[in-house]
Amino acid sequence: MMEQYARAAHIQTQYPHVDLPRNRAQQRNTCCQRILSIIKNEVTWGIFVILCCAISLIIIWAVNSPVQWQIYKDPVHEQGLMAIIGGIFAIVASCMSLVQIIQHFAHKTHHPSQKRIMRIIGMVPIYAMTSWLSLLFFESAIYMEFVQSCYEAYVIYCFLLLLTKYLGGHRGVEEVILIQERIKLPLPLCCVNVTPSNKWVWYFKIGLLQYSWITPICAGIAVVLNLAGVYGNGEWTFSRGYPYITIIINISQTLALYSLVAFYTNTKEELKPFKPLPKFIVIKLIVFFIFWQSVLMSGLAAIHILRNTSCDPTTNNYCNGSTTGFTVEQEKILLSNILICVEMFFFAIAHHWIFSWKPYANGTFKMLMESRYRFMNSKDDPEAHAVVTTTF
Repeated sequence: MMEQYARAAHIQTQYPHVDLPRNRAQQRNTCCQRILSIIKNEVTWGIFVILCCAISLIIIWAVNSPVQWQIYKDPVHEQGLMAIIGGIFAIVASCMSLVQIIQHFAHKTHHPSQKRIMRIIGMVPIYAMTSWLSLLFFESAIYMEFVQSCYEAYVIYCFLLLLTKYLGGHRGVEEVILIQERIKLPLPLCCVNVTPSNKWVWYFKIGLLQYSWITPICAGIAVVLNLAGVYGNGEWTFSRGYPYITIIINISQTLALYSLVAFYTNTKEELKPFKPLPKFIVIKLIVFFIFWQSVLMSGLAAIHILRNTSCDPTTNNYCNGSTTGFTVEQEKILLSNILICVEMFFFAIAHHWIFSWKPYANGTFKMLMESRYRFMNSKDDPEAHAVVTTTF
């Protein structure tokens, strides 16, 4: 027993921030608190709702078994099934993200950075609900893509501002760049020897922010071309507007991604307390992966993997006497948007940990950012700088 107390005292001395349970009652209370936190967690409820819906669908299928699925292969039933599944995931993901935003509001300790985080989290409900509307109303898909493109560009801007706030503002970014021995550039320019200067801060920002301007403009042009009947969404024919818009966005996106990687490479040590890598990865996935997913759907349509569906009017009254089901474009809309609805559920789960409100609630992030601001401001005052340096 004395050895256990001595070991606990040693651990408490070495790690004073660790609160060791002193008896079994405290251990039970800690365990109960952890269980309650899991139960109160919106991720737990989101997974629970999805599982309940899945079990309900399985029960419906089992009760009505055997179901002759082939007779339901028509536009009405296929679109209805996709809308139900997409709606479940979209609503659950949106509710989870709204809970996370409310938690940031309730534990707001650093407004400049948290408001950017709330806007980034807001991407999940916007993407989920617009994709669900595209499933319900095919004709609205092109306009929903415009909304997604505009908010996607805005998220890139917010993420850049968030990293800037972590580093102490524009001046903090300049100092981080200037202390580098050389500017580290990703492939294929990794061997280029570049001397650090204030200009590189603007190069990184312009490289990122050009995507925030080009994407909404291209999306707006796509809407106009679609109304004029010359856009041809998903058609890789150069008599239509789709290939040109896709190529321009692709070039802009590649430049933005390169600038983001270069910015992270040169600032990752200073950003390390804020765990930037998961944030960087999730932003990269949610913004760039979804764009390439839509391009992939168009590619599948171009090589005739996605094709016009058929409907048998002799066995199915919902065919309305027609042998044609969905067109290639409608199939692409169905598949791409149902995937987005499902993916947003998993991104909402990832946001719970990656953009968590807890480091703000306990004051960790606030202390880090304020200490950095004080350290930079104290450089203008030699006496204050000496005090801050000895404190750190």
